[in-house]
Amino acid sequence: MAEDELVRRLDTVIGILRIAHEDAIARVRDEVRKDKAYATILDLATDWTPAGKLRTAVVKLGQSPRTFGNKTAELVDRGLLERRGAGPTVAYRATGLI
Repeated sequence: MAEDELVRRLDTVIGILRIAHEDAIARVRDEVRKDKAYATILDLATDWTPAGKLRTAVVKLGQSPRTFGNKTAELVDRGLLERRGAGPTVAYRATGLI
């Protein structure tokens, strides 16, 4: 029961922070979504998605595999994408922050 209360309180804090920083979040969303590679990665990674699938989609946009690596690293660093696994089992999932 204490765990449920903690989750409820954390959700409340998250909601308050989203309201307080709504304009900044919207600016970041607009900035990120202007880049087709970023947008494609985030749109496809609504759940854990293999890196290969995301890489293929980004390369189809005319970007290089290296660009894909750079873009995913940037999204992870910004807290917009999560990464799990290593090597051929790497997968990504959007955090839903934006």
